[in-house]
Amino acid sequence: MNNTESDVVIIGGGIIGLFCAYYLMEEGKTVTVLDQGQMKDSCSYGNCGLVSPSHALPLNSPQLLLKALVWLFQKNSPFYIKPQMDMEFMGWMMGFAFNSFSGKQLEKSMKGRGSLLMDSRTLYDDIFKEHKWDCNWAPSGIHFVYSQEKSFNAYQSKDSKLAELGLAAEPIIGRELFNKEPSLTEHAYGSWFYKIDASLNPGKLLNELRGHLLSRGVQIRELCKVDTFEESNGRITEITTNHGNFKARDVVMATGAWTANLAKQLKLKIPVIPGKGYSITMKSPTVHPTCPIIFDENKVVVTPWKEGYRLGGTMEFSGYDTTYNEQRLQTLKNVANLYLKEPYTNEGVEEWYGWRPMTNNGLPIIDRSPVHNNLFVACGHNMLGLSMAPSTGKLITEMVIGKEKHLESDPYAFA
Repeated sequence: MNNTESDVVIIGGGIIGLFCAYYLMEEGKTVTVLDQGQMKDSCSYGNCGLVSPSHALPLNSPQLLLKALVWLFQKNSPFYIKPQMDMEFMGWMMGFAFNSFSGKQLEKSMKGRGSLLMDSRTLYDDIFKEHKWDCNWAPSGIHFVYSQEKSFNAYQSKDSKLAELGLAAEPIIGRELFNKEPSLTEHAYGSWFYKIDASLNPGKLLNELRGHLLSRGVQIRELCKVDTFEESNGRITEITTNHGNFKARDVVMATGAWTANLAKQLKLKIPVIPGKGYSITMKSPTVHPTCPIIFDENKVVVTPWKEGYRLGGTMEFSGYDTTYNEQRLQTLKNVANLYLKEPYTNEGVEEWYGWRPMTNNGLPIIDRSPVHNNLFVACGHNMLGLSMAPSTGKLITEMVIGKEKHLESDPYAFA
């Protein structure tokens, strides 16, 4: 077997792992990225491409818990839990419920998420000024659209919380909304418009970022599955894979929804479970939205690009189930059909699913391992990996090289 040595080995070649590689490379480190799949298998590849500080609020809330109980009995609901006798999953759900009723935790989660999101939003601007990457970067804002006046008004309390972070939205109702977004039908009542938000094509970004890293000497090994770790004196000394053995001074684990399983080998308990999401990509309709729209009552997103169009959303807790739930894919179309004059096309259709790495408080873990002093963990970004990736990569790099951190990292600590 071949032995490869570098300054840093990153396990995980999704958007988090690649941005860790980007900033480490910028600091002059030699980097090897190991990924058990291929780029299209990444959770970031098929998501809706939102870069959204407006998502600072965590999913946790008493209201969501009540809705979830109702949604469990609806086949076309945006939320589904597959019956399963899994103690880790049940423990995760209990933690989610507890955090939903803890005002202190909700405040901490909102501020922690908001800090990462706003920092990443700024870093994306810097990155696209420096690199002319073709990934449909569009700082055009995002609509949160509602069909009912009651639910539209109820959202105001969330917007008021976001306003504490400087993220207040512009409320737009009726004719003013249709003038601003002509693709909508009159099923829409109003929108909360977040001008700070942006979007891009995540598959194109992954391709451009990957190509940039390769051109700068970063090694990327796909279909490279980690089997075992060699350890000595509180350090990882070697990683054994189906592509050979790898050595490095430091190791970064950016393995998304797979983190908990791999971490067990390293005596780490990491509360991350997979939350399955779906998307459908197609040729863009003639009449399409001018910017991404979230149909918030149904948790469905539509994102337009120059050369394509994507519908995505839903949350399914079904473990690592690899089947396509046709009902959930159809739900995306059904919701779009309510709100959009031309909801979708049947040309160039690509169906996709991916597993989001969900923590039960909405905060990612970005920290040095408490067990191995040369292992760093960047995982649990929930549905916001793309939105948080640059800031995460920069923080991990600062931790690895011992540089002063540009951002307060306590909210993302193991503790």
